[in-house]
Amino acid sequence: MIQLSSIRFRLSIWYFLSLAVVLAIVAVGSWFAMRASLYHAIDEALRQRLPGMRQFLEEHANMSPEHLNEELNESSNLAAGGGLFRIYDAQGKLIYESEGLTKYHLANRSPAFRNTSVQFTNGGTRRESVRVAAQQIEAGGKLLTIEVAEPLRFYNRALHHFEELLWECLPVLIVLATLGGYWISRRALAPVDRITQDARAISPTNLSARLAVPPAKDELQRLTLTLNQMLDRLESSFNRVRQFTADASHELRAPLTLIHTAAEFSLRRNRTREDLLDAMQKVLRESKRTTELVNNLLLLARADASTIAFEPAAVNLTASIGELKDQALMLAEARQIAISFQLPSAPVLVNGDESSLARLCLILIDNAIKYTPPGGTVSVELRPETDSVLILVRDTGIGIAKDDLPLIFDRFWRADKVRSREMGGTGLGLSIARWIVDQHGGVVNVESKVGVGSSFSVRLPNA
Repeated sequence: MIQLSSIRFRLSIWYFLSLAVVLAIVAVGSWFAMRASLYHAIDEALRQRLPGMRQFLEEHANMSPEHLNEELNESSNLAAGGGLFRIYDAQGKLIYESEGLTKYHLANRSPAFRNTSVQFTNGGTRRESVRVAAQQIEAGGKLLTIEVAEPLRFYNRALHHFEELLWECLPVLIVLATLGGYWISRRALAPVDRITQDARAISPTNLSARLAVPPAKDELQRLTLTLNQMLDRLESSFNRVRQFTADASHELRAPLTLIHTAAEFSLRRNRTREDLLDAMQKVLRESKRTTELVNNLLLLARADASTIAFEPAAVNLTASIGELKDQALMLAEARQIAISFQLPSAPVLVNGDESSLARLCLILIDNAIKYTPPGGTVSVELRPETDSVLILVRDTGIGIAKDDLPLIFDRFWRADKVRSREMGGTGLGLSIARWIVDQHGGVVNVESKVGVGSSFSVRLPNA
């Protein structure tokens, strides 16, 4: 069944209309060309008769009018088709008209001439018409105008037959061409049907399936390749969401289990005050860690949904990092690590969100302290450059393996999961740090060597 709203049907309709208009123009043009060709043939035949008439009149120029009329009658009777012609004198008076021409009731007046060129006109009635060629000549010293005529009934009949042929053939041609166009459109759009069937077979549980790519290098092939690329992105995003959900569930399960166990253990029997305090401290510690994890998850979820809007303003990084000194020193002292700051005395300005940039710096500093053994060092440097600002955080920590460097900004990724959890890490800090850098149009890089330490550099555009 033909669907009236389908592209195939609409293409066929447009093809039908376009073809009908084109064929109509061709038919009209052909009719006028046929008519012009017939008239050209008639005019050439009439033009060739004029010299004979001129020669005849010159040969009989000295005859009396009576004898001339007799000769003209005889010539008219002997000529094919009755010899249709007539003659005017210099004053435009009709001298002679052949008997065959009389029945056409032509206007009895001499055409006006400016030169000796041949003039062509149509005359007669609608049913009996003739083509007339007229020329002004000089014969025997007299100025005469001669007209020769040719009936148009045979030519009109041929033109009418040609017109009937056009009316009979055009609808057939249009119908056949439209059916052919519909068949061609079906063949051309068959790959679209296959793409539709393949697309319907793809489901959330079967995102790895791809559309079959047509062999022809055309628009449909480009469409299929584009859709496959879109499916690649969707599958990648879906897998990231799935992995993110699984990792978040895993990360939340550990502290919640510990909280539940500590509370259950405390309530199992009477405990001393010290035991209860120890249990409450464990619950408080894991609650804080869980709260931090939930806040980070919420931040990343809002970032993925693009619901966080920064209001850029001029931020003095020198002052922002300086305000983190006390907090960084407390973290470093707790782990017996030396930390140093190299900040310029002049303000260093960038366009961005002040709290986000402060969080970025704190994440990098906290990460460096966590993975640096006691007795190690951490240095923080702010360096203004020509068209950018460089933030460097170096440590003498455990370092990162070369194969792990491309993964460190992935969510929940940790080289040593057990050790990181003991240190209070969630595996989301560097993911948040990279997101903040991206939002500010910057670039973050890391260089590291196992057992030597790591160096994180953030380059932000100047204000």
